[in-house]
Amino acid sequence: MIFADTALINGKIYSVDKNGKKTDGDTVLIKDGLILKTGIEKDLQNYISADTEVIDCHGNTILPGLCDAHCHPSIAASAYSGCDLFGIYIQEGESGTDIIDKYMKRLKDFVDKNPEEVLIRGTGWVMGNFMADRMPTRHDIDMICSDRPVILESFCQHNLWVNTKAIEIAGISENTPDVYAGKIYREADGFPEGIFNDPEAMNLIKLNVPGYDFSVEKYKEAFLHYQKDYANKYGVTLVQDCMHSDNARTAFKELALEGKLTVRIRGVYLMEPGKADSQLPEAIKRRGMDNVGDDFRIDTVKIFAEGMFSLIDSYDKKFIKENGLPDDYNEPLYWSDEEFTKTAYKAMKAGFDIHVHAMGDNAVRQSAECLSKAQLLLKDKNEGFRNVIAHLMLTRSADMELMAENHIIANCQPRWMVYDSDIEAMVPMIGKKRAENAYPLRALLDRGITVTFGTDFPVTPPPDTMQEIQCAMTRKVFPEAPDYHKFKDMVLGNEKPATLWEAVKALSLNGAYQMSAEDITGSVEAGKSADIAVLDSDIEAVPIDEIYAVKVDKTLFKGKVVYEKDNQIC
Repeated sequence: MIFADTALINGKIYSVDKNGKKTDGDTVLIKDGLILKTGIEKDLQNYISADTEVIDCHGNTILPGLCDAHCHPSIAASAYSGCDLFGIYIQEGESGTDIIDKYMKRLKDFVDKNPEEVLIRGTGWVMGNFMADRMPTRHDIDMICSDRPVILESFCQHNLWVNTKAIEIAGISENTPDVYAGKIYREADGFPEGIFNDPEAMNLIKLNVPGYDFSVEKYKEAFLHYQKDYANKYGVTLVQDCMHSDNARTAFKELALEGKLTVRIRGVYLMEPGKADSQLPEAIKRRGMDNVGDDFRIDTVKIFAEGMFSLIDSYDKKFIKENGLPDDYNEPLYWSDEEFTKTAYKAMKAGFDIHVHAMGDNAVRQSAECLSKAQLLLKDKNEGFRNVIAHLMLTRSADMELMAENHIIANCQPRWMVYDSDIEAMVPMIGKKRAENAYPLRALLDRGITVTFGTDFPVTPPPDTMQEIQCAMTRKVFPEAPDYHKFKDMVLGNEKPATLWEAVKALSLNGAYQMSAEDITGSVEAGKSADIAVLDSDIEAVPIDEIYAVKVDKTLFKGKVVYEKDNQIC
């Protein structure tokens, strides 16, 4: 007779199996890191021995280990190890100078406490704080620190704010030509002002300031912190890190080989605009070399279709006028349709899936059309790809139909699907009507598109799965949101929110499907890895507007308890 190593009893399983059928029962039996059986406790008693560890779930929900299908835990190293600039939002009556003073106070505290750091890094500042007032500049940072390079990443990872020392070390001057994929903000004489926007401009700093990237050891330290205090705390056991450096990739591999991971990680190879002809062959050459079993794999190529928001219709007229832009300005795409399709086709032919960053409707249009064309060129494999369009802020009906037709996955961020400061900051740029119609989750679901959820952490901290579920089900801010009191009665758009079932599926089985791991994890069913999140409540009985307060009581990874709410495991 086979006996379970561990038995979760007196719970309520809330999971869907690979065939879309709901898993019923109150008990999960685990053997050798795998789910042995699920069902009703009285029917499974013969598998429970005196040596079985029995965990009473007290009538609370048993979920599959959850998936963060678009996040950046390695980038969060700059928050763990650098200056934390998160959580500062412009308040009514404040000016850009007021906000800069708040950021500079944080920076001064960090600089004073870290005299040994030869390069100061930080992350979390918000460009939207400056849309209606003056921009931050190198001179603001120079007053705090001028003898060491300072590089501050915006919360969205699309902007760098640096001091003069960093600009000089990078060899950038008024003679440095403008870039295509991004923008160098300049002073009257052409010298950089201190803000570098989007990849090509940001790389002028990143690639030319020695020591900008963290060491492998620093990444390992930061990721161990992330998985303990963030991922496992929120029931997450599978993540897709959607942009990471070579050092971070090495750190992931080493942690996997050392058996220190309590989440499975899926990485990406980044294809930069205009560089795919050199970067893609290198990625194809590396394919498989970086994989460590199913703990760490890279089977995906990442593409940025745009910088900010590339729109079909132009930006708001007032915004265009105030910023001295052409009358029809709509933010350029980074790729031609031909180059995008060719790159996607070659990557897919080599066995990669494609993960695209696309927020504006023009970027989504291009992504849906080019991915569909590339897939059709590989007709025999057209239904086998797990290609993803992430973010989908503005999306046309025609492009949703194309995504549904061609089985393209929609990766959405529920924390953004609420009326809050971020949406309000978009109104001057794209207009109130477009802003209120942002993030059309119901329209995607109703077309049968596979929807997955990601936090984009650290863009939106913390990566709390219960907050994701509540936002998807209400499209409203929740009491712990920094701008709750200002927006608590406002709902984003008029569409019907997601159901609990849809939200949990997007956070579990669909996320595993996106990462080609649905045979390993993503549901509570026999034969799969025992990756499980036990909640401290019966989530089906919790009022929708209180789901954000539900906590994960225990997280299991491969059958081992890796997080306990009342007994922190190190």
